[in-house]
Amino acid sequence: MLKQRFVFCFLILLGFGFNGYSQADKRDTTQFKGKKEKLSHQDLAKYHSPKKATIMSVIIPGAGQVYNKKYWKVPIVWGGIGVALYASQLNRDYYHEYRENYLLSLEGNYTGNETSLSLQSTMNYYRQMMETSYVIAGAVYLLQILDANVDAQLMSFDVSDDLSMDVIPKAIPNQYNPTPTMGLTLALKLK
Repeated sequence: MLKQRFVFCFLILLGFGFNGYSQADKRDTTQFKGKKEKLSHQDLAKYHSPKKATIMSVIIPGAGQVYNKKYWKVPIVWGGIGVALYASQLNRDYYHEYRENYLLSLEGNYTGNETSLSLQSTMNYYRQMMETSYVIAGAVYLLQILDANVDAQLMSFDVSDDLSMDVIPKAIPNQYNPTPTMGLTLALKLK
């Protein structure tokens, strides 16, 4: 039953993510069709969908980063998840080995040098490390989804050279003193 629910949820997410253009994509994109030249940053941001980047990252880790054209992040995502899963499997193997030896020591059939208390302590250590590795893999997975969403939303963030700030001296009238108080006005110009 749980497997059927997972498949159902997966299909719903797949349908929402890849049903053509989303509402954000339906903005005026007709001007871009048929053009062969490279699109500017502002033009690219007009039809770049954060929803699509997020869903792609949920389905395949790193796919949202590829969609956002941040290719250098993909090896970091795959490496982080891969190293965490490798460490969890390695710790899992050690955990099962020490668990078997611990159970044998309780039955009196263990031939090694460790005491059952030492075996139990080591077994618990490897179980804790295995669980920590799973949590780290999950955290990297969730962070790459968040990263893809934030990168997609920041595609329209203006980083041009047209940003400027002026500092202007200003005389502010003072009602208690006939001489005006001197101050500064900060003016930020955005295109």
